[in-house]
Amino acid sequence: MKIKKRHILLAAMVFALSAAVYLNWQLSSDNSIAVSGGTKELGSATYVNSNVPTSDEVAVSATQAENIGLSTEQAEYFASSRSDRQKAQDEVIQLARQVLELADSSDEAKEEAAEQLSSIEEILLSQNRIETTLKAKGFTDCICCLSETSCTVIIPKNEMQENSSLIIKDCVDEVADLPFENISIVEV
Repeated sequence: MKIKKRHILLAAMVFALSAAVYLNWQLSSDNSIAVSGGTKELGSATYVNSNVPTSDEVAVSATQAENIGLSTEQAEYFASSRSDRQKAQDEVIQLARQVLELADSSDEAKEEAAEQLSSIEEILLSQNRIETTLKAKGFTDCICCLSETSCTVIIPKNEMQENSSLIIKDCVDEVADLPFENISIVEV
């Protein structure tokens, strides 16, 4: 029974991670991102904690993108990628928390779920630190996709210079302690 719950939790986490990777791949291969939007209507409801940008927020982010040197497509890509990544990560965290809250879960399954939840949260914090550090070092925008064994950093194409790869790899190595060969850089 204990092993079955572990396998279900592990399979769900692998599925959520696979979905996030697939969405990232789909969005990165398609340069035109469709933004569904519309006008605001009186009486329409929005969630307080919603991660989905409204059409007004997309327009504002496009204006801000032009101010910092990103194209509208690049700004939309970074915004949608962050949103998709956040949704996938929230699903995995919610699944781990559900296992913790199950009354019939064994102590061992709860302990393993707590360790996995802690590991996921540590990865999320490391991703955030890498992104913040890279922005402080001069990149206008970036996305970091970190796992326990590898890291992919996505940056705007027009910002890649002669020493940019060394700056990025050094930053990732400093935060995540990964070897340079496990760090990949993708230009968008």
